[in-house]
Amino acid sequence: MKISIITPSFNSERTIEKTILSVICQKNNSSIEYIIIDGGSTDSTCEIIKRYLDRIDLFISEPDAGPYDAMNKGVRRATGDIIGIINSDDWYHENAIKIVETEFSKNPDIDIIYAPVDNYFSGNYIATFIPGSLNKLSIRFTLNHPSCFIKKTAYNLVGLYDLKYKITADYDLILRLYLSNLKFHFVNTSLAAYSLNGMSSSTKPWDRARLIRESWLISNKAALKLGGSFKQQQIKAYIIWIFHELFAIPARYFLKPPLARKAKQLLNKYIKSPISDEYGKW
Repeated sequence: MKISIITPSFNSERTIEKTILSVICQKNNSSIEYIIIDGGSTDSTCEIIKRYLDRIDLFISEPDAGPYDAMNKGVRRATGDIIGIINSDDWYHENAIKIVETEFSKNPDIDIIYAPVDNYFSGNYIATFIPGSLNKLSIRFTLNHPSCFIKKTAYNLVGLYDLKYKITADYDLILRLYLSNLKFHFVNTSLAAYSLNGMSSSTKPWDRARLIRESWLISNKAALKLGGSFKQQQIKAYIIWIFHELFAIPARYFLKPPLARKAKQLLNKYIKSPISDEYGKW
């Protein structure tokens, strides 16, 4: 079994080396193809990558249309049976790929593995994100893509990342996989660390607004497919989710942990949310 790991990068000189090391240190124990797709970085990112070219199977640096375009390039070129994507400011934990290999070997009929992710903000551990229920994917993204490993055959079935979504194309892809009745398998071990300094976790108002809008459009497609009764459930849940986005996210990032937990308790007490389990242990 070969596992292809793809890292999209752009001007990532401060973080890319940690990402690379987290992948290549696992190549001794697993059959890994490592692909880095850079968007034409203008800092020292490419110089750092070139230090490890003997452990990297494919490196491309050229202008692209953003990280999802880079992911698509990587998926098209991947020759592995399984594909994992780790961004240039995230990293895998020790033996993560070996665990993935073992799980796919024991369960050959599964299409997607997903797992918890350790969240970091400005280099500090914040919380472990525990994936929410798959049956809530039609309302919002309940997974985190650094912990997802997807068979190449699943990509062949549903297609690649839709570039019209600038922040949430990973949500759209996972939802398409789910609605296609592909088999997901949960591994209760944190496989990766995720930086909350990235674009999908930005606290900038315009980024939060774009994330909410794109997520709504994706969820709305699911609602249309699932029928009218789901539409009412979706609208109610989305109103509550927006409250979480506006208040819980800033509380998690900028308050000290005891205050952040208190803020979450108050939100869950006064705003009863059907998706409150999807915000991890923080």
